[in-house]
Amino acid sequence: MSSKKIELEIFTKTYDFMLWMFNHTNKFPKSSRFSVAVRIENMLLDFLETIMNANRLRNKIDKLKEADKILEFTRILIRISKDMKFLGLSSYEFASRSLNEIGRLLGGWLRQQKSVTDG
Repeated sequence: MSSKKIELEIFTKTYDFMLWMFNHTNKFPKSSRFSVAVRIENMLLDFLETIMNANRLRNKIDKLKEADKILEFTRILIRISKDMKFLGLSSYEFASRSLNEIGRLLGGWLRQQKSVTDG
């Protein structure tokens, strides 16, 4: 898969997931709205910003690694949301599948960038 195709696909998948997730975080209980929900929303916004910034750089590896850390913490927050019953099981499964797909795209982009800098 070409680098440009990965960049467009990861952006689109992230954007679509963000819209879906924001509709769910709006339904979190008020007691957790300004902790867990806002943190998830901010992490997703940070992730999108980081991949957009990586796309603009010649050497993308550091930004892509940063995006990977953000994505990993987002996964943890979503798992917490499921365990605290803010997300139903089917919503959690959808979120997990979506984040795994985004993670695979990110990993592919990172591998592609490493081969460019090594080669």
